[in-house]
Amino acid sequence: MGLIKKVTVSYSTRIYILGPDDTLYRLASARFSRMVDDPKSHRLERFAGQRVRMAEVIVEVRDRAPYAVVRLVYEMLGFDAEGRLDRDTFIRRNTALAELAIDPAVPRMVEAEKTVVAAGSRFIARGGFWHPSAALEREILRAALDETPCKRL
Repeated sequence: MGLIKKVTVSYSTRIYILGPDDTLYRLASARFSRMVDDPKSHRLERFAGQRVRMAEVIVEVRDRAPYAVVRLVYEMLGFDAEGRLDRDTFIRRNTALAELAIDPAVPRMVEAEKTVVAAGSRFIARGGFWHPSAALEREILRAALDETPCKRL
């Protein structure tokens, strides 16, 4: 009987912010969480006064090495003149996304509701997304799988 090798599988969130020239900057997830929780104390002066593109990538990790991308989301982030994240807009967009995800799963009890379309969440959520070119998406995927070096913030 052969030996069975146990493979350790986990998932890692990788966050990338793109500069105006498409330069990829990797931002540690813990730092991004601090920016959301306390924007006044955790700033990115490099992006002060800008609206920038962000890619959030969930990577499957096997035996501590990136194996595959399992989720990829592109969002926009706004920063004030001092480099503080526009937390309110970020939270509002993500709340709208959650509403859109939950809405189809919640059964409707009133027949009249079927004729009314609540589009507010759609408009809020849509305003925060962008779509990369095929070449840029390949570069993001390569960075997420550690196939190409990436600057860190």
